[in-house]
Amino acid sequence: MSQLPTSSETTPNNVKNFIQRIPINRILMIAIAIACLIRITYMGVRELWYDEVLSLLLSTTQRLSYTQPPDTPIALADYSTLLQLPSFSGPADFIRAVKPLLQGLVGREPHPPLFFLSQYLWLPITGNQEAALRSLNLLLSLGAILGAYGMGKALFNHRGGLTLAALLGLNPFFWFHSLNVRMYCPTILWVTLSGWATLQLCNQRLSRRGRLGWYLLLTVAIAAGILTYYLSALWFLSLGCVILIQDRKRWWQYGLCGLGSVGLAAPWFYWGLPQQLRNVDLKRFATQSSLGETITKHTQGVLEVLGIQLTVGDWATSLSPAVILTMGFLVILLLATIIWHLWHLLRNESPGLLLTILTLGCLPLLLMLGSDILSGKSTLAWGFGRSAIFILPGLLLLITAWLINLSNTWQKPVLITILVLYLGLNVGDMMGRNRQVFQQIANAATASDTTLIAMNSKAWGHVLRLVYYFPSDTPVKLLATDAATLPEALDNVITNSEYDQILWLESRRPVWKTPTAAEAEQIRQDIDRLLSRDYQTVEQQELTGTMELDSFSLNIYERVS
Repeated sequence: MSQLPTSSETTPNNVKNFIQRIPINRILMIAIAIACLIRITYMGVRELWYDEVLSLLLSTTQRLSYTQPPDTPIALADYSTLLQLPSFSGPADFIRAVKPLLQGLVGREPHPPLFFLSQYLWLPITGNQEAALRSLNLLLSLGAILGAYGMGKALFNHRGGLTLAALLGLNPFFWFHSLNVRMYCPTILWVTLSGWATLQLCNQRLSRRGRLGWYLLLTVAIAAGILTYYLSALWFLSLGCVILIQDRKRWWQYGLCGLGSVGLAAPWFYWGLPQQLRNVDLKRFATQSSLGETITKHTQGVLEVLGIQLTVGDWATSLSPAVILTMGFLVILLLATIIWHLWHLLRNESPGLLLTILTLGCLPLLLMLGSDILSGKSTLAWGFGRSAIFILPGLLLLITAWLINLSNTWQKPVLITILVLYLGLNVGDMMGRNRQVFQQIANAATASDTTLIAMNSKAWGHVLRLVYYFPSDTPVKLLATDAATLPEALDNVITNSEYDQILWLESRRPVWKTPTAAEAEQIRQDIDRLLSRDYQTVEQQELTGTMELDSFSLNIYERVS
């Protein structure tokens, strides 16, 4: 007599059969819904990271008012107004405050103004809490997902649009940046909207009025993209190549779109960009090395940016370079396989479609690599891949083209595998990585004017995050100096003033004037010896976030009665 299958045998089969019965389009729509949900859920959970607090400082128009802390104690509350919008007596004051915002940008920042202006307009509506600050980018990220759907639908079909939207929505790299108060999420919005408009114009039959609307969207998206992130111009050049491939007869109409975009951006190009080029330090990207070292550096940059953008996302800040390079190598193998597959599938049947896919998938990356080589700089993988964020939609479009052309046997399992891996990385990032560093410091400090925080860093990202996470009226004092001068400055302070509690906050990466390991150990011993005269250690903590900039040792000393 045959035996009935056990429950352990039937359960996997039941799950498999259940998944097989679900239409692919429904799976994709569920994935898009999950992508939206996890953004809303996690919007206000993590602390601001280093660059986000600078975005807040710029958006409040207070960048010019910020000065480095002196080598003497200051009240944290003295800096709190810098992270809030100034009071306005009327609309005229609100408009006039745009001037110091723009002046703060052209002084030392390499970024155009549109993102910061949009945050400036958003702050009075939402306030400056984490969730409120990120709410604008959350909305823009949903617009980018819609733009990705439009790109995929215009080039392929409805399923192609859903596939690209699901991939972008759950992609760990974009998911992380869609919840950052930086310009990278809006960049993806303008990239996808411009791609949607171009592909719609090139591939769809439209009425004259309909074409006019898409030309207008393309014009606005190009101007907004350049005014959000300069390097997005490399994506727009790639779109120009697509136009030459698919719709060159209407070149003059697209040319008018380009001229219109330049006209919209002209005031900033005339007033702001020249000042930025004079003031911004671009030497940090320069490379002076032999030919072999240069080739190695650029190869490493390509591997890193592909590995980060298409697989690990923000996990890159916690992974070793070897792991990231390995992931990049695997991604290149996958992309090579995809290109080979599409070449054999489409070269005879749809050569124009093939060229469009390859242009949008590969050319933006190649243009940035070429600009690095010609300029002698290394920017491709800078900032854990975010400098090249504009290449992401094209790469995902390339993967989408491959997925929708797989056989029915493989299409659903491969697609589900990618989406589940992406979702797993995002959930793991949400649940398993601590981002509550400065809040812990604020909780450990006694709210008193006899409490002093001594920190070995003057970096604005460290100082201003301390300010942000303490109450705006806190009486706590801050002594922030370079690491080498902190023992002497602290000695002068405790000789002339009495503090009941001292929090010795040692940054593992002070950003400026970072000491060597031997120097840091000597400084550590000097400070401990100094404080041990009148204080005792009551608590020690190692505070670790997801970036090296968020790694601190916190030692709490209290005065001996």
